[in-house]
Amino acid sequence: MRERVERTLRSHALLEPGAATWVAVSGGVDSMVLLHVLNTLGHPLKAVHIDHGLRGGESDADAELVRSFCEALNVPLVLERVDVKALAASSGSSTQMAARSLRYEVFQHCVDQGPAVLAMAHHADDAVETFFIHAMQGMGMRGRAGIPLRSGPFIRPFLEVDRASILDYAHRHAVPFREDSSNRDPVYLRSRVRHELLPFLESMRAGSVSVLKRDMVLAREMDRAVQCHLASVVGPLMPDAFGALHVARNIILGSGMPHLVLQHVLHGLGLHPDRMEDILHALEDGHVGARFPAGTREVFVDRDGLVIAPVQQELPIWTIPTWTDMPVELPLRVIDKASSPGPAAFDRQVAHVRQEALRFPLVLRPWQLGDRMRPAGLGGSKLVSDILVDAKVPLHRKRNAYVLISGDRIIWLCGLRLAEGAAADPGGAGAISLEWLGGALVS
Repeated sequence: MRERVERTLRSHALLEPGAATWVAVSGGVDSMVLLHVLNTLGHPLKAVHIDHGLRGGESDADAELVRSFCEALNVPLVLERVDVKALAASSGSSTQMAARSLRYEVFQHCVDQGPAVLAMAHHADDAVETFFIHAMQGMGMRGRAGIPLRSGPFIRPFLEVDRASILDYAHRHAVPFREDSSNRDPVYLRSRVRHELLPFLESMRAGSVSVLKRDMVLAREMDRAVQCHLASVVGPLMPDAFGALHVARNIILGSGMPHLVLQHVLHGLGLHPDRMEDILHALEDGHVGARFPAGTREVFVDRDGLVIAPVQQELPIWTIPTWTDMPVELPLRVIDKASSPGPAAFDRQVAHVRQEALRFPLVLRPWQLGDRMRPAGLGGSKLVSDILVDAKVPLHRKRNAYVLISGDRIIWLCGLRLAEGAAADPGGAGAISLEWLGGALVS
């Protein structure tokens, strides 16, 4: 089995020969054997054992076994105790999820201190069990690949080794271990998959679990291929000045795999699969303006495709007493108070305004429904909302549009339109040039 693990480490570039690593050691057979195998392969090791505070005396016995085994192998050991019950109670999460969260906090702290890699003892049987759990809970795009060989600094050298081989190695090399009683508790879904579902599949067709283990290897490779292809289809997604990501409609609907592309671009937002389907249907049906909350972000359908933007916060309002007394955070600046060296190139972000058209104090605020202005050259008033629509301002940028108000009159829809009678020639007498720093409304 050592040769198989060594091949896995080498072929998947998990760990260079002789490289140091942490090993997460619970006291169970999988992690104790992993510690022994990596030690015999000559890797400098540090072990970390976590007491979840859930099993009383059993946990103490686990910790003592790990301590004595690490001492026998001359491997430094870090023992950590975490309060799973307290986190579960305060967060409302399940005991298993709270335990996992606290474990990974400890693991991340370990790799931050060095070595920068931590080995875990998930094996081929775990991958099959995880596949079925994901299938029942809603696996999404990446669940079909089961457990990855690497996720960030965490590696899984046993993922191509089955449980039977691990047990055989433990007996042949006298590796001590303890059985966690919770592994047989039917209250846990994984326990039922392991002790009920997989034996049932074997009873229907002998060897079916072995076939599934082989399939998991192919699934991991297919997942990597899909991820590479998706990255080339979608391309780099760079946020605009408002922190929003734009995905063109054709990238999703014209890809031939809209569900996969959608899951790729929305990965990490915690959206339920049903909401993913709703988003796809809204995009297909052209429901412009359809919005879907996603934690600190929201997803909505725009004219050109999908936008993933930060949740709108309440925008500030500023009062400008004079040009010499402007608020520090004001997204507006005076370029030249009296004159300009000459006519400037067209720039929506800059407005050349007649000073006599301004009555202080000025107010700079977000536009509101019902706001009207008299755009220069129109010969009448128009709703600001209609001006934004006519200019094809994307939905997420509309929310950030500001108006500059003089008295009860909108002088400038910032970055878009000046009011009638407010415009001045650049450099002309009594002209002032203002630059809007709040981001372009239209590209």
